[in-house]
Amino acid sequence: MDNLYNDKLPLGNIGYISGKFIIKNRKIYFFEWVEYIIKIKDNINNVEIFFGDEKAQKIENIFRFTFKNYVGKSIIKIYRNQELIFEKPIEVVSEKFANMYKTSDDYVETIINNYEIFISSLISEISKKYLELPFSIKSPTGFEFIESDKSISEFFAYHFLKNNKEKIISSYEEILKNPHRKLIDKVEWADYWEVNEISEETIFGIIQHPEYLIKTFNPVADKFNGYFPQKLLQRKKYETFDTLENRFIKYFLNELIMWTEKTIEFLKSNFGNKKDDFIKEIINNLQELCSSLGCFRNNQIFSDVGELDRFPYTSQVLLKRYGYKDLFELWREFRTYYPIFTEIKKCIENKDIAKLYEYWCFFKLVEELGNIFGIDELKIVVEPIGDSSERSNVYAKFDNGWKLYFNKRLSPKKYSYSVSLRPDFSLFDENNNLIGVFDAKFKFDIPKFKEFDEEEKAFEKTYDFKTWAKLEDIYKIHTYRDALKVRFAVVLYPGERSVFFDVDGGRIEDFSLEKLLNEDYCGVGYIRYLPEGSNYGKNCMD
Repeated sequence: MDNLYNDKLPLGNIGYISGKFIIKNRKIYFFEWVEYIIKIKDNINNVEIFFGDEKAQKIENIFRFTFKNYVGKSIIKIYRNQELIFEKPIEVVSEKFANMYKTSDDYVETIINNYEIFISSLISEISKKYLELPFSIKSPTGFEFIESDKSISEFFAYHFLKNNKEKIISSYEEILKNPHRKLIDKVEWADYWEVNEISEETIFGIIQHPEYLIKTFNPVADKFNGYFPQKLLQRKKYETFDTLENRFIKYFLNELIMWTEKTIEFLKSNFGNKKDDFIKEIINNLQELCSSLGCFRNNQIFSDVGELDRFPYTSQVLLKRYGYKDLFELWREFRTYYPIFTEIKKCIENKDIAKLYEYWCFFKLVEELGNIFGIDELKIVVEPIGDSSERSNVYAKFDNGWKLYFNKRLSPKKYSYSVSLRPDFSLFDENNNLIGVFDAKFKFDIPKFKEFDEEEKAFEKTYDFKTWAKLEDIYKIHTYRDALKVRFAVVLYPGERSVFFDVDGGRIEDFSLEKLLNEDYCGVGYIRYLPEGSNYGKNCMD
């Protein structure tokens, strides 16, 4: 039945789950911070149960599990003797969604509707910002960054193609004007009148292939008992375009065409129904590029070039020759793993709201900081760093010299006086001084500081994980400000209000990012950050 709380959910013929959940439109919704009890039939042994990647706690044939600070898609998996015997996709919601967007007489209906509205709004805004913001992708400096195509997503492909369209076209034009070629020495059969040199191959050819000898009358044939060869082996030299370098250029060309087509289809399927001139222009530009690449592939030169079977890493042509060198550098950039592009697609597919909210907060901060600074230009720089392709530098660079870093590791001695810290966002001024940090928390409520002691006492008595999660946020931002010696540490959350606790001025209500930067506040606090259209908290405050 739809739209009802249930207390038992059957797990096929294995057992059942008891707890609070909703079944609506053939989807099963669980709740965070609710303990679920899973009872397995007595005759079924050696069982393990996972909710997503987390394992349920087992006591005999009873399993317990609670989603803690998680909202989004998940899956129940049951294994017996390490063999998967049952799985069921679910989604996890919070009752706090009842206070977002709109309300109705049906409490359950409100929760689910607002949850779906929030996800749709979050994904839509992130996708739009991913297309609108000017990403600048940096090429790696070494081959240790090269990864498989798992790193490529349509978002990455779009920015790569947009940023390098002219360079790609001009490089292929340059190559086709003066393609690399090599001279090959080949022994093959030739008519006797074409032969201009007698070699060992010629003599052995006559001896080993008597089928080419014919009876004839001429002075030379008399020396061979009246026989003369119609064809002789002759060593010839040819120029060919079928080189390893051209095979690589053809291989990369096919890759570019494939990803251009995939990106166009992705944009059409996700944004094609929107009458947006910006999206239309994006698609038109990609179609123009695809057409140009198709013309290059149809060139006669590439019809003579084979498939790439080994990579010419040390080729001086790829390292130095104009056109080839540029495409080789672009290929290295194209195949490098930039986590932000891969993770955002994965988060959208899995509806990982906490991570999606973190990305949304970054883009929102970039946009708001640009408005505060009065910036005309900014770009999001993405560059691989260190000796591992699992890491990258991501930061927004404003034209006044300020930078906002995403997940930057702040190491001891240089930034922290204790241990390494990695806040969600770090703000640096034009002199590269760390000014403040932000942490995005997809939680609807942050405890008031005056209630901090009471929260802690309650946790000691009841060991409430939900209470501890709130306390942990407060501890964390204090730790950031203390260890990093920054002016401020702020939590961004989808809650009711924005409050700051200034070292000298105490509690400050109706707080904003602009006030934080312009009025030199020092301390910790939290700012209400929600996607457009949300009116969460208004019912509580009015």
